[in-house]
Amino acid sequence: MTSPTWTGPPWGRRGRSGWVAVPAAFLGLLTVLGCAGANAWHPGSRAFDGVAVLILLVAPAALVLVVRRGAAALVGAVLAVVGPVTYLALGYAPGPALVPLGFVVVALGATRRRVLSLAAGTAGVVAVAVLALLPGGPNPVYTTLTITGLAVAMLLGEGARGRRERMQALRAARASREESAVAAERLRIARELHDVLAHSLSGITVQAGVGLHLMDREPEAARQALVEIRDASRDALDEVRDVLGILRAEGEAPREPARSLRALVERARSDGLTVHEEGLGSDLPDPVAGVVHRTLQEALSNVRRHAPGASVQVSLVSGDAVVLDVRDDGPPVAPLVEGYGLRGMRERAEAVGGTVTATSGADGFHVRLEVPR
Repeated sequence: MTSPTWTGPPWGRRGRSGWVAVPAAFLGLLTVLGCAGANAWHPGSRAFDGVAVLILLVAPAALVLVVRRGAAALVGAVLAVVGPVTYLALGYAPGPALVPLGFVVVALGATRRRVLSLAAGTAGVVAVAVLALLPGGPNPVYTTLTITGLAVAMLLGEGARGRRERMQALRAARASREESAVAAERLRIARELHDVLAHSLSGITVQAGVGLHLMDREPEAARQALVEIRDASRDALDEVRDVLGILRAEGEAPREPARSLRALVERARSDGLTVHEEGLGSDLPDPVAGVVHRTLQEALSNVRRHAPGASVQVSLVSGDAVVLDVRDDGPPVAPLVEGYGLRGMRERAEAVGGTVTATSGADGFHVRLEVPR
């Protein structure tokens, strides 16, 4: 069973005219009743008849057209002006005959038809002003009120158009933020998976090679290598499970990875690296601890892959800034290309306001992480 899809507001592309039809009919009824009452108060005017009713209903009916697209909006704007002006020109008592034109002007502005809105309002103002100069035309009070009302309608149309554009801009900005958040989360998941898998699989590869080499000559050493593979595989699966947990429907947050830097060093030593460490017992706050952990993990994984058997010097200094140095005496890497690992280290450091530099030379490979505490 699929969930219902929201297709937009009731004045959307298909339901717009149908939604306006009921208010237009109600507006037409009020206009006819108001003008009939005005005619009763002005017995000297032309008798209110069926022709007056038909003319008065033209402008409210035009309201249904102006909210549509294309030529229909233009036709509706013209009818909204012609109907009330014809009614006044025929000598009927004025009444609220031009009220529907004000609604049409606002509707045109709200639907981003600025030119039509201003044109219809201006045409109504000019027509009323001209009729007021003719014998038997609207009196000055009615003329002033009508021109003021149409001017206010044009301002309201402009305001409605501006509000609509601002709302669209806000919706677009919100959609952009949501897309950016999704992309950032996807990048974070990819980075976590890369770090976990690269570190674990490099260790497993090394131990598998040791096991194969010693299987016949030193069964106990081969057995130990298999134990290391089992432990590394179990840890990797646990971490992958935690990372993928954020994709569950329940939205569970993944557990923080182990922060034991010495555990990473011991694992590297068991994989055949000679590691000298200094200052790894420092107490680090989150999220700095996570960045340091992942950076050291990736640096040691790179040594396993590119300089197996190298000697590694790891130093951690914690003060106003946390500085992690990882140096190995392996062969130089040329050219140095930033892959997923180095890119992930840099992105993690930048996320907490830090920097990562990676250099390769005759004295080996050097990774330096510096983040504010």
